[in-house]
Amino acid sequence: MECLFCKIVKKETPAYIIAENEVILAILDAYPASDGHVLLITKKHFPNIAEIDEQSWKYLLPLMKKIINKLKNTNLPTLPQGFNIISNMNEIASQSIFHFHLHIVPKYEKNKGFIWTTKPELKYDLNQVAEKLK
Repeated sequence: MECLFCKIVKKETPAYIIAENEVILAILDAYPASDGHVLLITKKHFPNIAEIDEQSWKYLLPLMKKIINKLKNTNLPTLPQGFNIISNMNEIASQSIFHFHLHIVPKYEKNKGFIWTTKPELKYDLNQVAEKLK
């Protein structure tokens, strides 16, 4: 069975695409930990962060900065006060899709949003967030 992110890259599976460059695609996480939770995925399949080639790294950082700046200037419930940047590697670390992806999780309040043991409290649906970030 083909990888979900490979299908998204090929536009065979719908996703909320908010930005991209030649090598990296930025999408809204379908199960966000906070409003504006974005995934950066490589267009080429790599199982995890340790497998990424140098070319992909060169394209990842500029797009990550672009997305963070969009989020810092987009008033989703309020402006984010910080961010969690996360990449889970392997099943033991909660990697569930084995195609490299980097999470950008906005933090609005302490002890809300991304916390290892809590469920998210969302105020906006994915359509609203996607439109704000385009």
